[in-house]
Amino acid sequence: MQRKQALAGRQTQLAALDEALRQASTGGRFALVTGAAGSGRTALLDAASDGWRAVGAAVLRVPPQQHGGGTVDGFAALLDVLRDQYGQLANPLLAGPLSAMDALCGDAGSPAPGRLAVLAQETSAAFGLIGRKVATVLVADDADDAPWIVPALAAAVRDNCLVVAASRAGTGRLAALADLVTELTPLDTAVVREMLTRRHGVPVDEAVLPVLGAALGPLAGNPATVLQTTAELARARRLAVVGGHLCLLDPQTPIPLAPEHRLVTAARRRGVVAVRLATMAAVTRFHVDDLPLFADATLGRVDTAGQILDGLVADGVLVVEPDDVVSPSCPALAARLVADAGTGAVTRLHRAYAAAMLRRSGSGVPADRATLADHVTSAGGTLPTDRRTASALVATATEAMEREPDRAADWLGAALRHSGGGPAGEDILARLLRLLVRTGQFARLGEVVRAVPAAGRADLAAAGVLAALHTGAPVGGVLREPPEGWTVPAMVDRWLTATPDPVDLPVGTASEGGTAPLVADAEFALVGRACGTDPLPAADPLLVAGAAGDLAEVFQLVLGDGRYRVPNDGPLAAYHRMLLCRARGDLPGVVSAARQVGLTGGQAPVPRRLARLWAAESLALRGRSEEASAWLASVPDEPPYAALRWWVANGPAGEPATVAEAARRLDAAYRVCQLQLRYGSRIGLDRLLGRAVGIAARFGLAARGAEIARLVDVDVADRRPDTGSVVDRGTIGVVRALMAADLPAAAEAVDVIRTRGDRVGLGYAALDLGRVVGDPLQWLLAALDTAEEIGAPWLRAAAAEAMRARGIRRPRGRTPRTALSPVETQIIELIRYGRTNRQIAVTIRMSEKTVENYLTRLFARTGCRSRVELAAASITSDTLDLAS
Repeated sequence: MQRKQALAGRQTQLAALDEALRQASTGGRFALVTGAAGSGRTALLDAASDGWRAVGAAVLRVPPQQHGGGTVDGFAALLDVLRDQYGQLANPLLAGPLSAMDALCGDAGSPAPGRLAVLAQETSAAFGLIGRKVATVLVADDADDAPWIVPALAAAVRDNCLVVAASRAGTGRLAALADLVTELTPLDTAVVREMLTRRHGVPVDEAVLPVLGAALGPLAGNPATVLQTTAELARARRLAVVGGHLCLLDPQTPIPLAPEHRLVTAARRRGVVAVRLATMAAVTRFHVDDLPLFADATLGRVDTAGQILDGLVADGVLVVEPDDVVSPSCPALAARLVADAGTGAVTRLHRAYAAAMLRRSGSGVPADRATLADHVTSAGGTLPTDRRTASALVATATEAMEREPDRAADWLGAALRHSGGGPAGEDILARLLRLLVRTGQFARLGEVVRAVPAAGRADLAAAGVLAALHTGAPVGGVLREPPEGWTVPAMVDRWLTATPDPVDLPVGTASEGGTAPLVADAEFALVGRACGTDPLPAADPLLVAGAAGDLAEVFQLVLGDGRYRVPNDGPLAAYHRMLLCRARGDLPGVVSAARQVGLTGGQAPVPRRLARLWAAESLALRGRSEEASAWLASVPDEPPYAALRWWVANGPAGEPATVAEAARRLDAAYRVCQLQLRYGSRIGLDRLLGRAVGIAARFGLAARGAEIARLVDVDVADRRPDTGSVVDRGTIGVVRALMAADLPAAAEAVDVIRTRGDRVGLGYAALDLGRVVGDPLQWLLAALDTAEEIGAPWLRAAAAEAMRARGIRRPRGRTPRTALSPVETQIIELIRYGRTNRQIAVTIRMSEKTVENYLTRLFARTGCRSRVELAAASITSDTLDLAS
C-alpha cells in the first residue's frame, strides 16, 4: 500500500518508461531512473514492472548486490536471472549462450585476454534470442552501488529489449549509456497533499503541510520520508481528524523522523560515538572547531571524532554550513536523535560538555560564555547549585537581553535555580517573568509560577493570569489567593469556564512597595474591559480586537511590542492567527486555524467556540452551506457567543427572504444584544449591529434597526466622530450610511475598513451599501472584486443578484480580468456532460484537488452556487456575462 502511495505524481515518469519499451522494439533502449534515496525509485520500478507484465512483456529483475565486485560478477548476476526465468522464457536456443556464459563466469583465476569481450558477446546473443520471442525488460535497482554490473547491462540492450537501471545520481557511465534519463524530483505540495489524503482517507488540513515541510526540510518532497514520518505521527497519536480533516496535534512540538529512516539507521551503523556526536549537533550550536572539546567531554580522541564527523557528513546525516557550523540535515532528524537519546542522556551530555569547558578554562583556554551558559542551563539539576554560577548566568543574560531574548530567558531560568533564593533570587525572578512575557513563552511562564511560592506578589499574580489565558489551563494557588486588592484574575474564570452569569471586573488597586508588577493593574483592567462592561477609551484597534474576542491582539495593543509577544502556540495564539487569516481573505486558512484552536484549546471553551463561528462564516462564504451549518450548530446560543452566532446565522449561512422574516430576525437580534450587554461582553456586537441595520435598511424596517443601534450607543443622526460608542468607527460609519443615506459616512467607513486591512469586512460593507445606497455601482463592483480575490462564491452571487435587482450590469471594459481560461472552459464543458471531479481530473490530467480549486474560483467569479448553475450559466451566458 505504501509503495502505491509513493507513486503519487509519478504518472509522467511511468508513461516515459512505457514509451521506452515501445521504442525498444526497433533497436533496444537503455533507460536510467535517478533520484535521491526514498524518492520512490523502487516503487516506480515495481509499478512499471506490473504494467509491463500486464501487456505480456517478460520482466527480469537483477539483484546486483548478491555478487562480489568484479566485472565478471556482473555477468554472473545476469546469468543467475536468466537461469531462474528459463522456464518462463521457453526458448531452447538459449542453452548455448547460457552454457558459454557459465563456463566463462566459472573460470577461476585472472581473466584471460578477451574473456570479458566474449562474455559480453554471449550475453548479447542471449538477450537477442529472448527479444525475438517476447518483449523483454531487464531491471537493475541501485545500480550505482554495483558499478561492475554496468558492462553486463550494456550487453543486454538488443532489439525488443529494454534495460532499466536505477541510481541516485544521473552521472557517470550509466548516464552515458542511457537513451532516456528519468529524474524523480521532490514532489510538490499539492501532490504530497493528495498522497496523504489517499493514505489517511480524509483531506489534509492546510496547516499540516507547512509544519511537516519545515520539519523535513530538504526531505519534504521525498515520498518515502513523508509516508514514514506521518505513519510515525499516527502511531504517536499526533494526527487526529477534526471537522473532517486530518490535523496535527501540538504543531509546536518537534516532529521526528521515523526510527527506521535511512538517516537514523546510518548514524546508528557508525556506532555509539557517532550517535552521540550527531545528538550533540542536534541540541547545541556545534562548530567544527569544537571537535577537541567533544573528544574531551566524551573521553575520546580528536582524530577519531574527525573521522566520524566525515562519515556522518558523507552519509547525509550531518551537514556543514559555510561558517563551519555542523547540524543535522533536517529538524526532524534532530528531533529523532534527541528522542532516541532520552532526556537523561542529553542532560548528562550537556553536563559533560560544561565540565570539559570549565576544565579547559582552568587550564588557560578561554571558554565562550554564551556556549557555556547553554550547557549549564541544559544540564539542569545534574549540576550542583552555585551562586557564582547564578551571577555569571545573569551577567551573560543581561548582555544578550536585546539581541537574543529567548536565549537570555533560558539563562535566567537556570540562574534562578542556582541563586538559592533571597533578594538575588527575587530580582532574577522578576526579570525572568518579564522576559518570558516579552518572548511569548507562556507555557513556561506557568511552570515558573507553579514552582515559586506566591507570597502575595503582584507580578506572580499577573504572570499567572497571562499563563492561564494563553495556555487554557489554570496555574494553581497563585490565582486562588491573589495579592490584596487584586480582583482582575476573575477574568481567567470567565475565559476558562465561559459561565453565562455576569462577572464584574472592577479595576484593581496599584501594588505598593516590593518588586514592580509585571503588568500594571490598570492595564489588566483595560484588558478585562475588552470583553467586559466598562467603557473603553475611543481607540479603534482596541474596540475591533475586543469585539472579535482577540485577547492576544488586545494584550499586544495594551502592553506594546517591548513587553509582550503573541506566542506560537496555545488557544489565544491560534485564535489570533485565525483572525489574521480572515482579515487577509484567506478563507480556507480560517477553517484550518479554527481546527487548530479546537486542538489547542485546553480548558478554554470560549476561543474554541468562537473559532467555530468564524469557521462557519468562512465556509458559508465559500458556498459550503452544509459544513457551515454543522459548525454553527455546535455553538450554544448564549453569551458570549450569542451576538456573533446571530451574525453568522443571518449572513451567508441564511439571509431573510421576506419582510416578516426580517422583522422576526431583527427582534431576535435586539434580544441577543440585550443579553450580551447584560452578560458584560461586547464580542460580536459590532458585527451584529452592522448586519441587523443592513437587513433593516433592505426591508424598510429602519425603526427597528435604530433601536438596536441605540442599545450600543450609536446615534444614527449624530455625525460627530467621537460618539463614546462601544463599537468602532468603521461600523458606526456603515450604520449611519445605511440608516441615514449618509454618503460621506459611507466613504469614510469603507476607507477605515480598507486601511485596517479587513478584506472580508470590506466585501460585506460594500455589498450592504450597494444594496441600499444611491449610485450602487462603485460599491457592488468593490464587492465583486473582493469576492473574486478571496474566493467567496456567496459574496459574488449576492453582489450579482444586487446588480440585477438594481438594474445595473458590470462594465464590459472589465472582461480581461476575469475571462475564462481554456482549462476553466474545459472543466465547465465536462460538468455539462455530468462528469464527476475525479473523472474531470483524469480527463484533463490534473489532480482532483486541483479541479476542486478551479471550481472554487469559478463559483467565486460567476456567482454560481452549484455545478448545475455553472453548467446552466455556460449555456445561457447570463451569469457569465455578469462575471465579465
